[in-house]
Amino acid sequence: MGDTPVFAVDAFLSGDRLRRGVDLVVDDARVTFDGVELALADVFCMSRRSGLLLVFSRSHSVAFSASTERLDELEEELSRLISGDSLRKALVDPLGEEVVCLAGAAVSGAVDGSAVRGLFASVFTEDALHLFEQETHLRVPWPMGAREVTDPARPSQPVLVLQDENSSLRVLYLFPEEIRAICGAAERAPVPPSDGADESQEAIEMFARREVAGPTPARLPEFATSKGTIRTHAEKVAGEVPTDLRLRALLETEFFADHFTELGETALGPLLFRKSAAGRARSLAKAVEAMDAGALQDDARAAAINSLRRLTDAYERELKRALRGKRKAQKLDAELAVSEAVRESLQGRFLAPVHDLAPQLHRLEGAQADLLVRLERLEEGPPEGEEAQLDEAAGEWHGALIAVDRSFDTAWQELLSEIGVVWSETLLPQLAEAAAAPRQRVPEWLKLVAIGLITTLAVATAVLVFRGLS
Repeated sequence: MGDTPVFAVDAFLSGDRLRRGVDLVVDDARVTFDGVELALADVFCMSRRSGLLLVFSRSHSVAFSASTERLDELEEELSRLISGDSLRKALVDPLGEEVVCLAGAAVSGAVDGSAVRGLFASVFTEDALHLFEQETHLRVPWPMGAREVTDPARPSQPVLVLQDENSSLRVLYLFPEEIRAICGAAERAPVPPSDGADESQEAIEMFARREVAGPTPARLPEFATSKGTIRTHAEKVAGEVPTDLRLRALLETEFFADHFTELGETALGPLLFRKSAAGRARSLAKAVEAMDAGALQDDARAAAINSLRRLTDAYERELKRALRGKRKAQKLDAELAVSEAVRESLQGRFLAPVHDLAPQLHRLEGAQADLLVRLERLEEGPPEGEEAQLDEAAGEWHGALIAVDRSFDTAWQELLSEIGVVWSETLLPQLAEAAAAPRQRVPEWLKLVAIGLITTLAVATAVLVFRGLS
């Protein structure tokens, strides 16, 4: 047992309850915690989402919560025992549909009048939403109305709402970029199926390449930006934040590493999501579409604004915590809130890297246009068409993709350093001031209790006096 990994986690079993601080034991065949056992052979999906690791098996659907470092270790251990590629292949390939994204999600609502609620391995395709939970498989076909909304209880967590005449669903734990892609697919009518194979007996040379050879497969370069590099950059800049200021502001040791990682995953989300989509694409044309330069620039701008919002939300949340129970808390909250000048300065800094990416994105736009023209010519031509020109165009596209990837990574590193300076020079000193503010002499709740007691005593005294007089 000494070599068997044990992880301290909170575990939520779908349809049951939250179990806090349980010991999760992982061996070569199973995962066990608090009397619950998941056979690894029955696991068909794992998904890392919003500070959770969601694991789906034929017997249970469960979400594990812990520190980022602990979840990293648990995910690494499970990935060592279970092949992620095999899981995805087993889940997605039988669907026979073009996948938009795959995610572990919390889903609630109704499908055709039947209630749906719990954790689901959710596969969004160009044709439908597929929900998997234990032995259950629900297919909700498009088109449906789809939109992103904000849950007041979780303002930083976007919610996907899907609705038509028969069904209504709310889906949590999706990235904003995924929601936008899903909305586009959900509101398009599905393509009708083919009538069957062409039965013509003409010679193969009579057909275009696309009719007999299938689509040209996607070929992608190696990318540098990843969740791992985002975490590395975050930990580096977090280490540069003054420790004394962090302690005076009463912030936890991992606050800045986690906060900067969240900002990076938000700001670089469009690139990561589109790279993932391109990697799953079944054709080169679909891969080019996934990495569209114009859409990437629009997404990057939106993600930069969203990342800024998460920064200010995090500060305001910590400010309210620091002022809880303090004298003149309302006045201090107004004085120490993010000023309009600082907010405008931050917005300029967050958007500057997006503007600076313009040359690389223009190059990518030109390369993708040329590649699509060459690809169309090749696939409209004879089956044994010449591929040299396509290879040349694909090579230029690869080079442009690599330049965009490196530029995103460099821009984020530079911006993250600036964010660290803003925290160190402005926001942290303000939090430290809030934390050092004098506390209320008498807590508000105690005042209310005292008033209640005095009132009760006054009434009781009046009753006794009245009875004595009578």
